[in-house]
Amino acid sequence: MHCQMRLAAKSQAIALTDIMHAAKGHWGYDPQDMQEFRDHWKITPEMIEADPILVITDHQRPLGFARITRENAETALLDCLFVLPEAHGKGHGAWLLEGAEEAAKRMQCTRMRLESDANTAPFYQHHGYHSTSNRPSAFKGAGPIEHMQKDLTPQIHEIADVSLNLNTSDCWDFATNNSEAIKENWRTLISDNPDLWDGKVLSLYQYSLDQKQFSGDLVEINYSEFLAWRDWGFPDRSTKNLFGCAVLRSSQGHLVFGKMAGNTATAGQVYPPGGNLDLNDITPAGKVDIFGSIARELEEETGLTLDQGELGDVFAIEDGPRLAIARILTLQLTSDEILSKIAHFNANQKKPELEEAVIVKSREDLKDYSVPPYALALTAHLLN
Repeated sequence: MHCQMRLAAKSQAIALTDIMHAAKGHWGYDPQDMQEFRDHWKITPEMIEADPILVITDHQRPLGFARITRENAETALLDCLFVLPEAHGKGHGAWLLEGAEEAAKRMQCTRMRLESDANTAPFYQHHGYHSTSNRPSAFKGAGPIEHMQKDLTPQIHEIADVSLNLNTSDCWDFATNNSEAIKENWRTLISDNPDLWDGKVLSLYQYSLDQKQFSGDLVEINYSEFLAWRDWGFPDRSTKNLFGCAVLRSSQGHLVFGKMAGNTATAGQVYPPGGNLDLNDITPAGKVDIFGSIARELEEETGLTLDQGELGDVFAIEDGPRLAIARILTLQLTSDEILSKIAHFNANQKKPELEEAVIVKSREDLKDYSVPPYALALTAHLLN
């Protein structure tokens, strides 16, 4: 079974402490310093309960972990990241770092800070962190401790053209190599939510963005495979979840997002109407029509259509494992009128996809909701 990354359980506290001590000792520090480190630094069940700790496991055996805490409204702290020495060189550290950054963005933080010893500072530099200052290490003969940080804001690009192709001759190695575990994960998901349906969706495996031109190649996968990839912390870091969304603007300049209903795979999350690309978006020429997908998802979720407003700018938002193509649609309706229309549409649906619509006048309006990072970044870009 493929390695998974999930939130740690309190029962894993001792195993995570052992990983911390083994990983630190790998660098050959002074034995007395290491003994003091082992005596002082431990992972406790209380720490696991208080803050997100991500752990990578292989057949239930923990291989590495990362702990993230919130310092203030804008800044998260990567408190620690350790991987067992025998698991080095397999990409687990980079995977944990990306997962930690995702957790920080979900906290609505725009910056990650950390302290790194001299041995691991090059790793963080490679992944976009820069030093802001340093201090002497408490370990004998060790290099300085680097204070480092990284901007986590998703990158937003205005685009003029999108060209997407479907590759019908390729398959997804992640799905092939983990077929039985994916089936087991799907059984668990549908036992909790029988409304989920395992249809065909499209996954992006390569793309380019140059001079406002976005192009990419996609492969057909099962929705159950996509959800396993999502639920296990995006283990295949070479693929992206490409999707389209319609960003509704009212005549007052406000944005209108949707809060997903409990029968969906993203229940409770708030973001612009949109969803996965699927077989309905494939043209006879083998192209993928993402703007057709945007129109379909908008109508399915809200009852609104693109011809009811004025189409505006198109943006590509790069956000870790997600890549959103967002199209602005300005309606000559007030925010309350848009909410009323969506509420009327939902009232006539047997199982509406939206629980409610949400008026967004500023990023502050989203602070109490679960909002994907790309949607937060787009809000700040459009309303600030």
